[in-house]
Amino acid sequence: MSQENQKTCPTCMGNKIIPGVCESSQEWTGSTNEDDMQCTPDEKCPTCDGAGFVVED
Repeated sequence: MSQENQKTCPTCMGNKIIPGVCESSQEWTGSTNEDDMQCTPDEKCPTCDGAGFVVED
């Protein structure tokens, strides 16, 4: 596979992972306690399968 056909992945911008997000809302919990945060885990990029680039034909 040559470098010429590789392009930085547009989904993860070459980072190989999609970082997780943590958020908290007083509307959900009624408090601002950090223990009440809802978080999604980091995930391997589904577009490039964790490679950081996509191959163009």
